[in-house]
Amino acid sequence: MKKDFNYWYYLVAFIDILGQKEAFQGINDLPKNEDEKEKLIRAHSHTALFVEELRGGFDDYFNAYTEIKESEFKVPEEKKEQFDEMRKSILKHARFSDCLQFFVPLENKKYHSPCANGVFGILGACGGMLLWSLARGKPFRAGIDVGIATELSSGEVYGPGFFNAYTLESKIAQYPRIVIGNHLINYLVNLSHKNPQLPNQTKEDVELCNIIADSCLKMIGQDLDGQYILDYLGDKFFEIFTKHLSNEEKGLNSKVFKLAFDFVESEYNKQKENRDQKLAFRYFMLYSYFKSKNTTLTQST
Repeated sequence: MKKDFNYWYYLVAFIDILGQKEAFQGINDLPKNEDEKEKLIRAHSHTALFVEELRGGFDDYFNAYTEIKESEFKVPEEKKEQFDEMRKSILKHARFSDCLQFFVPLENKKYHSPCANGVFGILGACGGMLLWSLARGKPFRAGIDVGIATELSSGEVYGPGFFNAYTLESKIAQYPRIVIGNHLINYLVNLSHKNPQLPNQTKEDVELCNIIADSCLKMIGQDLDGQYILDYLGDKFFEIFTKHLSNEEKGLNSKVFKLAFDFVESEYNKQKENRDQKLAFRYFMLYSYFKSKNTTLTQST
């Protein structure tokens, strides 16, 4: 048995894709005819393949959002190599059943800004993928927080950091939203106040951490129940993540929002008609969130 292990601080995002089990309802045996085969293929496509699609999409969003444009910062020629190293970030993930775990280590011996950039990337990717998933009619819940953990040989991260995120998703979220933990809020506030994270941390590193943390905090709001959530339909989120999009890409973004809104409204009305008090209330909360947003996207509905 391996006895040596290392615990560090991690940011952990735990995502649970909803409605996966229901897709296989009534399927208990291998198919005996073409109709049953088609039903199994359809269920597999809506579940297992979708999870892989979500994971791949998350990677794409993360990579796009962590590629900080040099034009946003005045970087002297002699500092460009240092800047490139400071903006690097590492995303790791694991999958089990219909759940996904994304995490970034908050440990770097030379610079801390790659860690902060990883946090920024996970927040951006979670928000972008939730809107995309709702547009596909595949909602998920998520919890994101900071805590100590260790990486297992299976590729998962395990420890208090994982349980913090898991508890937010499974006990607090209740409906499709992304709940942010207090430990993450405290971490971002700490960076925003320019508190050094390393001995002899460079001024440039502290400044970049401050800029990234301020952007992250602007993307977080409080829901009606007082919980901190990722405000993925908020003006600040769209300002940060759509400013580099072309007009064509912005048009596509509007279409995705419209599809997501239509799904949420349809689910809310369906659960009301079914008199499912629990689900009707949960989709009412999500519907209310969509309706409350005063963005250019919501104004188009």
